Amino acid sequence: MSFLSRSISSSTGPSFSFSRPTFARSSKIIRNVHITHIRPRPTPTSIPTTPPSSLASLRPSASGGVTSPALTSSSTTVPSPTSGSKKASPHMVWYREIVPAMIPILLVSTTLFLALSLLRTHLSHSLSLAQSSDRIAHLEDQLARMRFEQRRARLRDKRERERILPIVVERVLQRVGAMTGEDEKEKADEERLLV
Repeated sequence: MSFLSRSISSSTGPSFSFSRPTFARSSKIIRNVHITHIRPRPTPTSIPTTPPSSLASLRPSASGGVTSPALTSSSTTVPSPTSGSKKASPHMVWYREIVPAMIPILLVSTTLFLALSLLRTHLSHSLSLAQSSDRIAHLEDQLARMRFEQRRARLRDKRERERILPIVVERVLQRVGAMTGEDEKEKADEERLLV
């Protein structure tokens, strides 16, 4: 017990003098020592963490220490990705830059072409319809005029026939009368000869 009291007095700072060490006093002292010496453990967030990539990139230096690439980046040069690659050919430039830019232009021009074609077709149909309507109206006027002329010609022919018919009948009757007179004269001459 004397050894325990010495160690406790040296660790805690203040010295304790025990005239008659008992079990109760030693248990209180041990409890106090545990209370004063227990410290909370540091949390995981307080521990500085190093990413695996930086740990893998750490390399030993010539002096025996460890150097980081961030410290030696000024002395080392990283090659650019474009320096080792091939130079872009004109065809690649054409297919990568010019063709994607031409696609909207082609779409817009195709849309405009189709719209103008539809408009031209509509206008041509409207023009042909108007011309056909005018032609039909002109032909209908000509047909009506021809029918009127035919009707007038028929009326004229009818009037002409009505005017000529009596003259023809009169001439026929005259010829018939002349023929009957000649027959009578011939009969009279025959009778005279027979007597």
